[in-house]
Amino acid sequence: MLAAVDADCEARDDWFLEQDVNAWSSVAYVAAGALIVAIVVRRALPRVFLALGVLATLEGVGSVLYHGGSGTVGQYLHDVPLLGLLGFVAGWHASRIRGPGASAVGALVGAAVGAVAGLIAAAFGVSTVLAGVAVVVVVGTELVARRHGLPRVWNLALILLAVVAALTWWAGTGDSALCDEQSLLQPHGAWHLLSALLLLGWFDNAMTAAWPERAPRVFRGATDRLLGLLTKALTQAFYRSVEVTGRARIPSDRPVLVVANHGNGFVDPIVVASVLGRLPRFLAKAALWKVIVARPFLALAGVLPVYRRSDGDRPDDNRAMFEACHQELAGGAMVAIFPEGTTGDRGGLDRVRTGAARIALGALPTAPATVVVPIGLAFESRIETRSAALVMVGEPIAPRALRPIDEGEPHRDDVAALTTEIASALEAVSPDFSSVEEREVMRAAARVYVDSGLQRGAATFGQIEVVARRLATTPAPARDRVTNAFRQYATKLQLIGLRDRELAPRGVSTGRLALSIVGLLFLGPLVAVATLIHLPALLLVLGATGAVRSTATKGTVRLLVGLFAGLLTWIIAGVLLADGFGAVVAGVLVAVGGAVALAVWTPLTRLVATLWGYLRARDRVGLLPPVLAARADVVAAVDAALTDSDGCSGSREQGATRPSGE
Repeated sequence: MLAAVDADCEARDDWFLEQDVNAWSSVAYVAAGALIVAIVVRRALPRVFLALGVLATLEGVGSVLYHGGSGTVGQYLHDVPLLGLLGFVAGWHASRIRGPGASAVGALVGAAVGAVAGLIAAAFGVSTVLAGVAVVVVVGTELVARRHGLPRVWNLALILLAVVAALTWWAGTGDSALCDEQSLLQPHGAWHLLSALLLLGWFDNAMTAAWPERAPRVFRGATDRLLGLLTKALTQAFYRSVEVTGRARIPSDRPVLVVANHGNGFVDPIVVASVLGRLPRFLAKAALWKVIVARPFLALAGVLPVYRRSDGDRPDDNRAMFEACHQELAGGAMVAIFPEGTTGDRGGLDRVRTGAARIALGALPTAPATVVVPIGLAFESRIETRSAALVMVGEPIAPRALRPIDEGEPHRDDVAALTTEIASALEAVSPDFSSVEEREVMRAAARVYVDSGLQRGAATFGQIEVVARRLATTPAPARDRVTNAFRQYATKLQLIGLRDRELAPRGVSTGRLALSIVGLLFLGPLVAVATLIHLPALLLVLGATGAVRSTATKGTVRLLVGLFAGLLTWIIAGVLLADGFGAVVAGVLVAVGGAVALAVWTPLTRLVATLWGYLRARDRVGLLPPVLAARADVVAAVDAALTDSDGCSGSREQGATRPSGE
């Protein structure tokens, strides 16, 4: 777009627009300009930025004409608004050191100078040189602004986007080795799309730097929603089911600070984001930023660093983190923190730190409607893929400051009181067992108990977890009876080589099974091919998970390696199966085929396991009476414990129901 049209890669034709891809992709500037104008009007931002939106729109129209083949007129309509845009940005950067008022004047002056430069560029063909001058001005003045302590506009994510956009522009020139005049995948068209996004990103960051309380955060909001969709896809792929109770307790009309227990590494924020439907501002240890490869992803996700003494950091550096959290909440956003401060496979909560309370209380002067929402996470297995998860949302907490808040720092007594309240609320929705061993035994006994009360179908993990947590609150003698009964039952099962699910095989959905069989009949070749293509990725995930010893890390490794292996599989398959635009289509079809194969194989493998278990149990029918008696003892021990704990009968039916709050 910065060079003469003859230097662009795409071949000309005799149709309505001579360079179709380059022309139609220019409409992205029109959309970006219209969006900027709408945001400025709706949020009552400085009217000077209307000029930015108008220039972007004119550049879009000019670029369509420029690539459409309108000759000299298109050249002028293209170069003048283009350099006017760059002049606007350069002028704003050059004058923002003197304040918002000066930056507005500087932006208009820069736009005027840029427009004049555009006339010169169109006449003498020097648009690339003049654009380079504007870029140098932007970079130099941004560095000067940082030395003066002004907020960053060009963060890592925006810089990376600018670099990628510049590379696509270069790839779209006629001299590039990647040039294919007849291809529908024109890098110059990609440059149009990326540079339009770059303009929106700059506008977002400039508004945040100058007017944080009115910042539109269009770029951030769209990214959060896209990443929220990605987390939903990941949880659907890696978990058989994710039950959510109390979802309605999450407010949608006020600032929210989410606090959650942290026992499954990177999986925890993925599950939380999938439940929220968008990515909140997560807090993570600053040590993650020492991993250079992770920095772009942390920036993309908008993660805020927390400095900890245990990592050799200075806690005083957290002032910026607290200010960022308060700014997010003041804008009505959502912030999420794991107040235990560390992850690990524990029976219950670790000590809840004070950070969440300090954030919530410190936000009250600028975001008085802030509430704290506790979320408890529980996982059927941290090792097995396609297991189940349970998310329980607790009652929101309205923080109260009984003493003055000094420069965003609440009084320590208020912090201590709110921390205690948060810990209690989080305990109410999180697993609370004395040890990992007790957790597993209580869940196993609860599974036997709930399954024995069902006429058909298998117990959900949510039903099992409710009973297991109730058992954990019973007196020690009652828990000991349950533990001893289950150990005897497990020993007898092991001696005859069976598992509990094989004694009472159930849990296969007839509807899903029928759909899988139909899918296998009509899509058999597709399922077989997709399975074979994804087999190396599956083996890689299994190998990487097996190489990790910590159960709290296995889920993280499985998720990250699975995501990487899946993307790599789709890219390689697309490259090998087709060329040009067809490679993208092939990669997408391979991904869809993998999803279909997963949907077909899961119920079928469960059916095979159920039938195999039934045959194994029939083969050992003479050995079953003492095992079934031991199983009945487990049911009786659990029933007695629950009845004694709540002083009522009929606990079987209560324990076998789905958790409340759906």
